Amino acid sequence: MSVFKFNLELLSDTLIGSGEGWGATIDTDIVFDDFGLPYIPARRIKGCLRESALEVMEMFEQSGIDFASMGDIDTLFGKSGQSESGALSFSDCYLDNYSLDKQWIEWLIAEYPDIFSKDAILDTFTSIRQQTAINKNEDPRLSAKKGVAEKASLRTSRVLDKGIKFSGSIESSFDLENRLFDFLVFASRNLRYMGTNRNRGLGSVLCSLTDGSRYPCAESLKNLELKVMEG
Repeated sequence: MSVFKFNLELLSDTLIGSGEGWGATIDTDIVFDDFGLPYIPARRIKGCLRESALEVMEMFEQSGIDFASMGDIDTLFGKSGQSESGALSFSDCYLDNYSLDKQWIEWLIAEYPDIFSKDAILDTFTSIRQQTAINKNEDPRLSAKKGVAEKASLRTSRVLDKGIKFSGSIESSFDLENRLFDFLVFASRNLRYMGTNRNRGLGSVLCSLTDGSRYPCAESLKNLELKVMEG
């Protein structure tokens, strides 16, 4: 079995949506735990990495480099739409020092409930964004004017602030050969956007993979360079 550390840094504000709102004030909220600490669910990481691995495979194919195949993606992530899992299993990604911070926050909320609360913790890591739909009607006979906000279209979202760092683990059920390890490294580096409204300035991320028992991940790029030169 191999264990890798997956690192993710937010390069812009990011909305990792929970699919739920928060009371009557927030229409779309992020994922957070019982104490208000944000995290990224394992299923979200797996889905995004699988999509990124598919892009990497297609880039190799377009470049005429015989490096990765759909079979490799199915081996690592499992076949899409089927219950059989792949070799990789993912943990949720948490803030650095999550376990220690969680213990302190639990104590602070219990001792000083008037000062520390879930809302106060959330406010530390997040900001509120609002957006509305603009009327694009070209028909002058209609009452709604072009360029004016449409009625009842205001939506409020809570987003994670730029600069936050998360980390988690990826475990493989067998020791990955160097080629598959390199493929996973490339998929991690290629993952550059995540979450909702990625085409509206949100969700820019920087991802990396580390493995203390293997050669440094930077070697993966050197291995690729050698393969390109050999080809």
